Amino acid sequence: MKLVSSVLLIITLLSNNLTFAQDYQAPLDFRLLLSGTFGELRGNHFHAGIDIKTEGVEGQKVYAIADGYISRIKVSTWGYGKVIYITHPETGHTSVYAHLQKFSPKIDSIVKKEHYKKESFEINFYPNRTALTIKKGEIIALSGNSGGSAGAHLHFEIRDTKTEHPINPLQFGFKIKDNIAPTLKKLKIYALDTTLINGYNKSKIISIDKKDNKYSIKDTVTINGAFAVGIFTYDKLDGSYNKNGVYSIKLCVDTNTCYQFKVDELDFSTSRYINAHVDYKEKKESKNKYHRCYILPNNKLDNYSNLVNNGIISIKDTLLHNVNLEVTDIYGNISTLDFKIKSTNNPVLNRCPLPKDTLSTHFSLGKVNIFKQENIELHMEAFSLYEPLRFHYNTTDSVDGVFGKVHHVHFNNTPVHKKYVLSIKANVTDNLKRKTYIATTDMKGNFWHIGGTWKDGFLKTKTREFGDFCIIADTTNPEIKGVNIFPGKVFNTQTTIKLTIKDKNSGIKSYRGEIDGKWILMDYDYKRNLLRFDIEKSLTKGKHTFTLKVIDNVGNEKNYKAEFTY
Repeated sequence: MKLVSSVLLIITLLSNNLTFAQDYQAPLDFRLLLSGTFGELRGNHFHAGIDIKTEGVEGQKVYAIADGYISRIKVSTWGYGKVIYITHPETGHTSVYAHLQKFSPKIDSIVKKEHYKKESFEINFYPNRTALTIKKGEIIALSGNSGGSAGAHLHFEIRDTKTEHPINPLQFGFKIKDNIAPTLKKLKIYALDTTLINGYNKSKIISIDKKDNKYSIKDTVTINGAFAVGIFTYDKLDGSYNKNGVYSIKLCVDTNTCYQFKVDELDFSTSRYINAHVDYKEKKESKNKYHRCYILPNNKLDNYSNLVNNGIISIKDTLLHNVNLEVTDIYGNISTLDFKIKSTNNPVLNRCPLPKDTLSTHFSLGKVNIFKQENIELHMEAFSLYEPLRFHYNTTDSVDGVFGKVHHVHFNNTPVHKKYVLSIKANVTDNLKRKTYIATTDMKGNFWHIGGTWKDGFLKTKTREFGDFCIIADTTNPEIKGVNIFPGKVFNTQTTIKLTIKDKNSGIKSYRGEIDGKWILMDYDYKRNLLRFDIEKSLTKGKHTFTLKVIDNVGNEKNYKAEFTY
């Protein structure tokens, strides 16, 4: 059995072009355990790297994997947080280290100058290639949880420097133990157009059973018409409980391959097409992430091969046919599902209850779509959708806090690729208009800011989602609370100034902290609503004045002032 596994691994490595000979050092100096893999299904994008666990804490030393120079540094409240990009000219790659806590002293000194030059916490700059040369094994930072990270870890990428395409880092021989084959949880069979599955024109989800390491489903499925399949699957690695993404999926019908998906490389310009790859409706409603094993009309991903009829299966006879799904991780561990389908030319239609329709219209894929009603307009560019649809619209009478009606713009379980223009009309007094904005709502009293500007009697904004929209106002100032500072505070051993900032409605747009009228660098952790200033050596002894101004997304402003002695 071990010999077979070794042969399979060698074949997989060769077929995946894992011929990279670079001797890269690991970015951390302890056992590499992953909480996320390359190509994993994430919100509106594929995961462009690997997430390496940092033993549950921040502050682990992060090492450069090879000689090179720092070509980019970005600091952001969101996304990658604090991130370093190192270009390696000898290999043609760029390595990326994200969600960092802090930079090494030599890097931080340059970063801090950039912060103060721009008087902004948010920076994105490209140092001269001679400014920050890096040696293999050099400590470049400490790991953290900055930006959009949900827990302490290191996000690590390897990119092709010329194309900037992320490459699967697990192709480069980092020592990660994985002897666990992917898990297959559920199968979905899609009824396309007039197709009947077991007599119903409705897609069917089937639980997958596992016995003695073999996967199966209980019954033979009867199908009349063209159909497709999807698979809810994930992968685990040794020593880690996380449910990670899989490397490849292959679909065969009677031994004939008709679909294959593989994640060796990604392209940021097409990553949002993940919403055409996944079953977006299932993701929103059941939280299960199904890979569609067929291609929607507007799917521009390059990760597919061996396509026959774009993965759509059409059988004309009335025989039994075998369908095989093979799911693999990058280390050659394979799980397979074999099941039978029975094709029939004698449909017996069992009617499915149809949703009550209020107002609907056809939205095309390759044309501009415009929808207008008395108090709403929608303008959508061509190819903003992944497939044509029957657009649904209705309204709900005004709820508490809303100007006008709530507009139900199709369904939020349908993805949108490009931003479209949404315009809503409501009776709002002129003195309040500057405080209003379009928001999405869950119809339970919760609202999320989208934005908008008034023009020709409509409040207009751009959005990239369907859902329930309305106009609301925010007349409440943001909140500021001192954590370790207050008027009259005497600093003895204190090395930081910390405050929390919040805005319950439209959200925080900007903030500015000063000491004695001069801008200071305040690190913003939105997950904890925390602002932090690390007191610098240049601050003189004596009395000082600290001020903070916070502005929300509609211009409401809050000011805080505290004199302190240092």
